[in-house]
Amino acid sequence: MHTRRLIHALPAAFALLACITTSEASLQGDAEQAILASGLEREDVSICVINAETGRRLVDINAQTPRIPASNMKLLTSGAAARLLGSDFTYQTRLLLDGRRLVVVGDGDPAFGDPALLDRMVDADGRPLDIESFISLWADAVAADGITEIDELVVDDRVFDRNYVHPSWPREQLVKWYCAGVSGLMFHRNVIHFFPRPAASGSSRADVSRSRPAIDFLEIRNHVKSNPQKRPTDVIDIQRGSGTNTFTMHGNITRPMVAPVEVTVHDMPTVFGQLLARRLADRGVNVKQVRLATGSDPVFEGRTVGPIVVTPLAQVLERCNVDSHNLYAEALLKKLGATYTRSSGSWDNGATVIRHAVQEHLTRPDPKLHVADGSGMSRQNQVSAATIAQWLACMNPDDPADEMFIESLPEPGEGTLRKRFRTRGRNMPHTRILAKSGYLNRSCTLSGYVLDDRGRRLCFSILVNTPTDQPRNAKTMHERVVLELVDQLDQARVTAARP
Repeated sequence: MHTRRLIHALPAAFALLACITTSEASLQGDAEQAILASGLEREDVSICVINAETGRRLVDINAQTPRIPASNMKLLTSGAAARLLGSDFTYQTRLLLDGRRLVVVGDGDPAFGDPALLDRMVDADGRPLDIESFISLWADAVAADGITEIDELVVDDRVFDRNYVHPSWPREQLVKWYCAGVSGLMFHRNVIHFFPRPAASGSSRADVSRSRPAIDFLEIRNHVKSNPQKRPTDVIDIQRGSGTNTFTMHGNITRPMVAPVEVTVHDMPTVFGQLLARRLADRGVNVKQVRLATGSDPVFEGRTVGPIVVTPLAQVLERCNVDSHNLYAEALLKKLGATYTRSSGSWDNGATVIRHAVQEHLTRPDPKLHVADGSGMSRQNQVSAATIAQWLACMNPDDPADEMFIESLPEPGEGTLRKRFRTRGRNMPHTRILAKSGYLNRSCTLSGYVLDDRGRRLCFSILVNTPTDQPRNAKTMHERVVLELVDQLDQARVTAARP
């Protein structure tokens, strides 16, 4: 009797499988139609979609072609960091007292003093933190220890090398926040915020003295005017000399700027050391000298002063992927290099670690995979849609590290997907889109997951590299393909629910 029931059930099971297989097979044609409708040339587009449960490739359009991934590079970097560092990993930045020496020991934490994260934090008394109260956690602790003079304040940033910017990053953009230098001790995302204001009465020169953090030892060449008759108004341009902290400002300001003008800082470890020394002086602690650690310095030891600043890896992955902060991705790359080579993290050794981590999980090695940096800012990165999709598919949601990576990706309405999938992406009761967008001039990409509440996972990568910049067409095509994947999972769920 039991055997007969099973035999009778087989045709229905085969029918369900045939329905799902037919639906999946149609995705190739749907993707082809999406490219055609977008006006993009087929040769400029790569699409790969993989069913993570079966390993079956559902869409393959130029999937093996290496392309510039833009910020989709962060999927390789952050995924490798999650797997190799582990879900329990934390960054720890410390201040040590060694006799008459203070030592700041950097751990390569990109979140140290990040103003967006400070907004979520409070001190021991429950008061909100800002950048000055954050510095005060250490400055007050030193003063409370009864210390009045320090021979030297050493910033030990040797966890990373001192090649702060990648050689292939665009030189004219190095002043922009998304090209912030990467250092073993990072602070305030390695940028300074300026808040220009109109000139005081009787002056035509705007006031550019306000900054966050307040740093009074920078050289500022102020050419900003306050002419309300000049058009356009409230425009400011700030440039920084290469390898210096000399800032030249031009523009016209007619009202106080509320949103900051963000500018990168050169050699933040030294700047932070000088800033901390000045805050200590304000509290009666004289610091005779500030310097960076040298190769001849030992591994510093001493008594911890003030709190150890701890950042969970999950928080770093979130800022890397939801908000797409390049600094976070590059810090992860160099941290991997430092951890696995036991030497200063660099783009070379970090890229090697990431490349090996990814190749290990591919069906067959990708000989054209090239990792130049961790964020995708470099146009020297080369990766295929097939490699990204396979990398996503190898992630196991039941593994804590893999789950941490998957959940670090934004959904529509969040971060860099804030304005994406507006028609349907935020009203899907049984399905989720988790994806990383990417954009450089002539490169527009989107890769990630479509998940349903039954645990099914479709992993996709859509890479568009065009001779001319066509981001609108590319984004429209991205979303059409991904929503077809949503429909496929929804149809399969409805079919499975039928008696």
